[in-house]
Amino acid sequence: MKKYTVAMWMLAGLAPAQVAFAQQQANDSTLNRTVVVENQYNPEVMDASKINVLPKMEEPAVEKKMIDYATTTHPVSNWQDVAMNPITKEWKQKGASRGYFRAGYGTRGNLDVAGSYLWDISSRDRLQVMASSYGLNGKLPSLSDEQNKWDSRFYRTDVSADYAHRFNKVSLNIGGNFASQVFNYMPEDEDATGLGRQHYTLGEGYIGLESVKESLPLQFRVQTGLRMFERKHEIPLQPGSTETSIHTEGDVWGNMSEQQQIGIAFAMDNQMYDAFMKDYTLLQLNPYYTLASDDYKIRLGAHVDWQTANGSGIKAAPDVKLEYLFADSYVLYLHAKGGMKLNDYRALNNISPYWWQETQLKSSYTPLDASIGLKASPADNFRINLYGGYRITKNELFVIPESASDYHYYAGLLQDKAKVGYGGLGLEYAYKDWLDMKLDAVYYAWDVSAEQDYLLLLKPQFSTHFSVRAKVLDNLFLEAGYCYEGRKKTDSWGQKADPVNNLYAGATYQLYDRINIFARLNNLLNKTYVTEAGYPSQQFHAAGGVSIRF
Repeated sequence: MKKYTVAMWMLAGLAPAQVAFAQQQANDSTLNRTVVVENQYNPEVMDASKINVLPKMEEPAVEKKMIDYATTTHPVSNWQDVAMNPITKEWKQKGASRGYFRAGYGTRGNLDVAGSYLWDISSRDRLQVMASSYGLNGKLPSLSDEQNKWDSRFYRTDVSADYAHRFNKVSLNIGGNFASQVFNYMPEDEDATGLGRQHYTLGEGYIGLESVKESLPLQFRVQTGLRMFERKHEIPLQPGSTETSIHTEGDVWGNMSEQQQIGIAFAMDNQMYDAFMKDYTLLQLNPYYTLASDDYKIRLGAHVDWQTANGSGIKAAPDVKLEYLFADSYVLYLHAKGGMKLNDYRALNNISPYWWQETQLKSSYTPLDASIGLKASPADNFRINLYGGYRITKNELFVIPESASDYHYYAGLLQDKAKVGYGGLGLEYAYKDWLDMKLDAVYYAWDVSAEQDYLLLLKPQFSTHFSVRAKVLDNLFLEAGYCYEGRKKTDSWGQKADPVNNLYAGATYQLYDRINIFARLNNLLNKTYVTEAGYPSQQFHAAGGVSIRF
């Protein structure tokens, strides 16, 4: 196997998550006020960082001692499509901006266009529409020969709409989204033959109900819908091209007292395929009990999952969270979690659009993910998070770049049992909208069987990300960031992937109250990378554009 170099991507064009943040203002209070100034162009159009982290922990909140202004960008995961999430009870304040538009363009045909609008049809009716398009069309480094360039093309377009109506006791929402993803595969060499282009189509529609009156004896939210994933062109050894699923999720809970709550959350996925794959159903139940006071929070629950085929059986895992607040701004927490994770076409596409599998993948099962940490705010505007943990996963997913029978590279997906210990440190400092600094560093100790350690080729051993954003003039903001991600040498192959080593910078100028002009310089060190997604990233490139709130 050739020696691969490794890097990171960040697709800032996944607009729906960003747009929602840009339009929302949190409720005001005399003790804790957070104002969303605006999420600027989120780091890069088609590059920067996909840090291979463990599933994100739900961190306990620490009291903020001063009035802060949330000026940091909100990163999103690579290749993430719009999730079918239950609606929330809190509607955005009427004083917030209802419309948002962003347009950016850069070298190598980097494109990032996004827009959304939130329309209050009446006091009980609300419609939100969103659309985005992002991608690139230019030459990238080749895995087979760094002297040759690959004519890469990747574009994705998303359109979604969500309508909500409030009745006296419940809220109804109906929505859906559609995505078209067109791209080409990287050839193994200049004489490669076979189909090199691909087109994915994703769509879903859903309907949901949620209680809005706390006087009801039981509170609930439930939602169901149909999802579809279609691959236009078949790939080697995998004739199946279509996945259809019925996804249902919900939660029912009741208050035993002002401090105690009991409930059960659930989700069910009915997976259906046209060929190659077996149809199956995954049912997930999460009964829980919570107890909360001013000084502590306790959650005692369990994950019970049943799958009918393709690794059928019943699995169980804990859902325990203990959090204790002391000295006003210190939180000591202990979490023990787990459960099943569906590896359907949508999930695999989130890992890499270039994914390829020779056999049907099983759902990943985590019997235990235990962590302990301390989150504190020892000084005004300064926060710290120190944590460590250990995770066991059966059928963990690993990505290995490989070529198949048509002489194109794919992100090969393999599975094996994996254990990993991890420890991390997070530091944040913010002063109003003048300065915002953040540092995250995580160390991973992976453990797989000795003969299978090549699976860790693209897994991180150590990762760190530092970013700073400062207001240098009245309406001018400068930002910079540095990402590093080291890999472990694989004894079975005797190879070590080069580390991520990415430096980026940018600037934003507020032309008017609701108009921003931005510019971004990516991969200033001009490195050649391959991400955990199994494909190379761009070298140095630049982009710029404008964002408008209205």
